Amino acid sequence: MAGLIRVCRLEELGEGDYRVVEAKGVQILVVKHGGGVYAVSNICTHQYAELSNGFLLEGTITCPIHLSRFRLDTGEVLNPPATKPLPTYKVVVKDGEVFVEV
Repeated sequence: MAGLIRVCRLEELGEGDYRVVEAKGVQILVVKHGGGVYAVSNICTHQYAELSNGFLLEGTITCPIHLSRFRLDTGEVLNPPATKPLPTYKVVVKDGEVFVEV
C-alpha cells in the first residue's frame, strides 16, 4: 500500500483517543471522534505548537498556546489568531487497521 502509513488497529482508538505519526517529515494527528477517524497536521499553522497537547471538543482541536481552534474534518480555522487551515489527510480503514494517506 504505497503512500499509506499504518497508525494502529481501529479497536485501539477509543472515542477521543489520538495517535501522532510522522511521515515524510510531517507530524500527523490522528483522532477518533463521533464515530469517524480524522487526520490533520499536528502542528498549529499560527506558531509551532503540537496540537496533540491541545483540547479536543465537539469535532475541533484547540491549540494549547494561543487557542486557535480548527475543525478536524476540514482543517478550517474557527478561532484566530491562526488564519491558515490545517492540512488534512485521508484516513483509510482496511481489515481493522487505520492508515493515513500521505
